[in-house]
Amino acid sequence: MMNMRQIRLHLPSSFLLPIAIGILCSCGEEPKPAPVVDSTPVIYQQINGKVKAEELDTFYSHRMKDGVFSGCVLVAQRGVVLYEKAYGWRDHEKRDSLTLDCSFQLASVSKQFTAAAIMLLKQEGKLDYDDTLGKYFPGFPWHGVTVKHLLTHRGGLDKYTNICDNYYREHNIDPPSIFNNDSAIGIMERLGVHAFRSPGEKFDYSNTGYVILAKLVEKISGQPFCDFMQTNFFIPLKMTHTWINTDKQDHPGKAKGYFSKWVYWQENFLDGVSGDKGVFSSVGDMFLWDRSLKNYSILNKEILDEAFVGENPDLKKRKNQDYGYGWRILTFDDGKKAVFHNGWWHGYTSAFYRGISDDVTIIVLCNKFNKGIYYPRPVLEILGAHVMPVPDDDSDSLPKSD
Repeated sequence: MMNMRQIRLHLPSSFLLPIAIGILCSCGEEPKPAPVVDSTPVIYQQINGKVKAEELDTFYSHRMKDGVFSGCVLVAQRGVVLYEKAYGWRDHEKRDSLTLDCSFQLASVSKQFTAAAIMLLKQEGKLDYDDTLGKYFPGFPWHGVTVKHLLTHRGGLDKYTNICDNYYREHNIDPPSIFNNDSAIGIMERLGVHAFRSPGEKFDYSNTGYVILAKLVEKISGQPFCDFMQTNFFIPLKMTHTWINTDKQDHPGKAKGYFSKWVYWQENFLDGVSGDKGVFSSVGDMFLWDRSLKNYSILNKEILDEAFVGENPDLKKRKNQDYGYGWRILTFDDGKKAVFHNGWWHGYTSAFYRGISDDVTIIVLCNKFNKGIYYPRPVLEILGAHVMPVPDDDSDSLPKSD
């Protein structure tokens, strides 16, 4: 049995840089390439990493008490991981401890991956954000809804989870053993579910929209959504602990999801739907994802920067918040920017915060329901980064769970 806690503090023992010497000679030989210089120790020293790592350990050790918190944490600044730690149980019944390589259901943090798939198709010239869905789905019942409407939660569509769950309850029948995006969309079409708002009229957070976007990726690419994501994102970025729940593979590192009192949260037919949720990942893989966004590894700057521009003026009243493409956006009073997303599904809670201007990263993934992870302010203060312009106890100002 593994230890109850696993900790990895990043405290480099040396801050010496290798010296790159270019060798030129008069006999016409090609100059030897300079060795790659690891700047991590220098950055670590510049940001006072040792002190911050110790402060983070003190904070989280106090906050994440045994039995209350179960999950993994990663905090980084300027691309340097300052703190990683695993608390709690991967499988509470078997007393199998979590490790940093365990994978958690990201819930709504998954939406940024669905948005990234759409952005990649846009980058490759295979769709436009202003395309109406009728272009790809003949007979689509919600007229005038565009790809951008779905990305920014302005499609006005009803909640597929309620509709599908009520459908089987009212008909007193069990859901099929295989239930997926096609199944959910099919029920809504069969019932003739109307949009409850005109497209573009207002921001209404919509899981349904992201289910449809994942299906759109399949329609255009000709691949299952899980395969498309593996081929274009997870494999190239070496995210070896990341997958989508519909891949039909066994994943031994998967953390089980629990209620707050260690009651196992049994998966149901809605777990077969992806796009709005369904990505499993580890804190280390999410940091690889964070760096790929920072470095424009797959999505180019023009495409990705557009995702961080708010598209919902009606959200401005929510104290500096907006929503782009799969990301909630914070714009501080001095114009600096951060993006984030939270998630909740079947006991799993997740929080992913990226201070774009400050280059800070906070990743917290839990397998035991804990909404306390949605409050990044104390960690941002330790890092010396921008903080939200209002106190954490103002519930209207906080990043919302989804």
